[in-house]
Amino acid sequence: MVYQKRRSATLEKAQARLRGLQSIHPNLDLGNGLTLQDYAALITTSDTCLQTHNLALSAVDRTRIEFAEVEAAVSILSTRLLSAVVATYGRDSKEYEMAGGKPPSNYKRSKKQPLATNLNQSQNGTIAPTNGATPNGAGAVPLSR
Repeated sequence: MVYQKRRSATLEKAQARLRGLQSIHPNLDLGNGLTLQDYAALITTSDTCLQTHNLALSAVDRTRIEFAEVEAAVSILSTRLLSAVVATYGRDSKEYEMAGGKPPSNYKRSKKQPLATNLNQSQNGTIAPTNGATPNGAGAVPLSR
């Protein structure tokens, strides 16, 4: 999964607003510290910060991909090494166990439990209802009018 690069609608809107304000007057000063130079500097700082953030995301993507490749190589080599130990010493050897393998003599296989039989089953394989109801409506009490 690639990290989504971030966009800033606020920053885009501010850049458009700056262009509009510059069309009024290139050195507009509205008093109380509201100048186009300060506004433009803050927009530039925000844009630089956004670019730095997106570059960091790209670096994370690159290192994540590199790590996945190296991890796959380690897994393949581990499997090959363990297979070579099996070919040399056998699967039921101490060397195989020392290399991290699990010898077949230590396998614990679970035995399947037979299905519990219902005491209410009849010989023909049908299951008697447990709630006292009769199957297929047999024995239903007719409604009085």
